[in-house]
Amino acid sequence: MRQRPDLAWAGTRDTADEPVDVPRYLTALKRGWPLIALVIVLMTVTVLVLSLALPKTYEATARILMDDRAGAFEPTDVETVRRRLATVQTLLTTRDVLAQVAEELPDESVETLQDKVEASVDQDANIIDIVATDGDAEGAAEIANAVAQAFLALQQTAERDRVARARAELQDAIDALGASPGSADAVQALQQRLSELSVSEASAGSELQLAQAAQPPTEPDSPRPVRNTIFAFFAAAFLGVLAALAVDQLAPRLSGPRELSRLTGVPILAALPPRSKRRRRNAQTEEAYQALQASLLQLSEARKVVLVTSASGTEERSEVTVRLADSLARGGSRTLVISADLRQPRVEELLGIGPAPGLTDVLQALAERGVEASGELLRESVVKVSPDLHVLPSGTTSSSPAQLLAGDSTAALFRDLERSDYRHVLIDGSPLLGVVDGPLLARQAEALLIVCRIDRLTPSAASELGDVLEQLRAPALGLIAIGVRGPVPYWVGVAPREVEDYPSTIEA
Repeated sequence: MRQRPDLAWAGTRDTADEPVDVPRYLTALKRGWPLIALVIVLMTVTVLVLSLALPKTYEATARILMDDRAGAFEPTDVETVRRRLATVQTLLTTRDVLAQVAEELPDESVETLQDKVEASVDQDANIIDIVATDGDAEGAAEIANAVAQAFLALQQTAERDRVARARAELQDAIDALGASPGSADAVQALQQRLSELSVSEASAGSELQLAQAAQPPTEPDSPRPVRNTIFAFFAAAFLGVLAALAVDQLAPRLSGPRELSRLTGVPILAALPPRSKRRRRNAQTEEAYQALQASLLQLSEARKVVLVTSASGTEERSEVTVRLADSLARGGSRTLVISADLRQPRVEELLGIGPAPGLTDVLQALAERGVEASGELLRESVVKVSPDLHVLPSGTTSSSPAQLLAGDSTAALFRDLERSDYRHVLIDGSPLLGVVDGPLLARQAEALLIVCRIDRLTPSAASELGDVLEQLRAPALGLIAIGVRGPVPYWVGVAPREVEDYPSTIEA
């Protein structure tokens, strides 16, 4: 009995110590490359277009130096200097400063300057940066320099006013003490302080100096199309990878043929590349059909009736059936193909023949008139595509295909096919999952070939397929994996000569 494997996504097993399934993630990225490419193209192109469409802005910087050595008679500890720098940074963008700048620049106002001017302090030096932005390079430099000059002028004026007031106060004190007896020492101290203020007045405003005037920038600060596009590309690639992995988690797919075989309990008989590569008839495709042909040739003539089925209806099953039958016929094996997918027949379209009369007509005649009438109709319905390749079309459309396939006439037809002079009878049947037609045919066939698309089949569907085969006791010859990229895995080989594990359901 097939052992049902434990699935990592079942949520019942502790996965803390399990290794990262790198092959699955790589497979998910390979499968999701169209989504990744779409995300990259959309985001990169959008950012590039927006960068080119947005108006350009220029940034210019003027630098003010605070020389803490200028005030020789004032404290210069680190905390005091830091607070003075923070004070200057705040005062640079006050309305008084911006109002004076607005008077010098007729196209600006206090409101517009508030959005264009910023001040920052260098953490490693006594430097205050005045950064101005504008739609014109010359305008940005002009604004930054105007703010710096206006602030320095205001500071120098304020410092001189402060010193003048202090001198006036000291002079008044000296005049008041001049007529008092015993005040010589006090007057001398005040005169000493007055001399110090004279020195301070001479150097008023020298603590703050324009260290570097702003220059018109040579290129805009924003937008930068090249830089933005590069950043957008890498960000989009990262998001695309996340999206591909998320899609794989939401709708998981098989990582490869090995997992398909493990979940179904059926060996891989052949691996076919994607459809685009099969059109070029590459070496992998030829080797796959040679393996299938060799497997069928090893079956005895008592097991000539082979059902080619699939898990679902999107597995390219009919293409594989026709191609395999053509390979057998070209090898000299007289082969009959029966289009038994009565709901969506495709064999007729692939071979360019009409759908009726065919299988449904033969089954109805067998049920109504017996073996002799059906045998004659069977011979009349078979279409000879080549000397060794014959086809029985699906026949007249039936309103109840499941009821037709479940009747005794189907078993009788299979017995007739066993006794026919065809070396191989390939039946293109319905899928095993979703409809009952496929399981009904599987109960009658002597061997099964199951076509599965790796990129369409989910792990849960593969496990369900294995359960169906186990319940049917279907004689599965092997799996045909479609969509396998790269070389054929080493474990893909020829099926055993006989399918001994499953008893035949056909009466002798």
